[in-house]
Amino acid sequence: MPRRRSGLARTRWPEATGVAAMAALLTAGTVSGNVLLPPKAYPVGGLSATVAALCVARRCGLSRDDIGMGPDSVSAGLRVGGAATAAISAVGLAALAVPTLRRAFEDDRAADAGVGELLWNVLIRIPVGTVLLEEVAFRGVLPALTGARTGHPTRAMILSAGMFGLWHVLPALRLAGDNRAVEAAVGHGRLPTVLAGVSSTFVVGLALHALRVRGRGVLAPALVHLATNSGGYLVSWLVQRAARRRRAPV
Repeated sequence: MPRRRSGLARTRWPEATGVAAMAALLTAGTVSGNVLLPPKAYPVGGLSATVAALCVARRCGLSRDDIGMGPDSVSAGLRVGGAATAAISAVGLAALAVPTLRRAFEDDRAADAGVGELLWNVLIRIPVGTVLLEEVAFRGVLPALTGARTGHPTRAMILSAGMFGLWHVLPALRLAGDNRAVEAAVGHGRLPTVLAGVSSTFVVGLALHALRVRGRGVLAPALVHLATNSGGYLVSWLVQRAARRRRAPV
């Protein structure tokens, strides 16, 4: 007697449908995260979108290895991601001592944060709301759907990095007003700010994808992403506090 196929096998989505579903999911995610949701709900939105992305992967028949989350990727991810994270941390520490580097971390989003808000952003908001979703979606599910597992790794890298750049259109609209280094580089105009934000995050997407390949999974880029975002916020907070102490009357 022939073996019955499961319901999942009968209803498996083609990869093009999966890409379309991810595009719709990420569009809804960036609008809700940057416009609709209150700040405290941001991690909830990111976690919900992560679960939805994993559901898309499952419906398309992707395995944990396909999306870079298999158990065999852990050791390589820790090795590659740990080395890159150490280098990024060294830059952050240097910024605390070198005035030229300090200017890049003069971010007003950290200027008025207390210790509680610092911990909220570094330990919850950024890891859950940003890093988890972006690494699962852009370094895990999307590359698998766009060719990484079918012999088209370059196409997968470019498409996923391109979508990563577009994902940052709305955050880029706010960045120039928050970060003085960005404002000095691109000015106040919306179009230059968006173009700079999209192009820079496209390049970052390429670099994170290279880490995903080198580390054989999403763990390596996730560690680097966490060190860059959470570590960068921490350094900005320290830079702002130090500047405030220098300006305070003796």
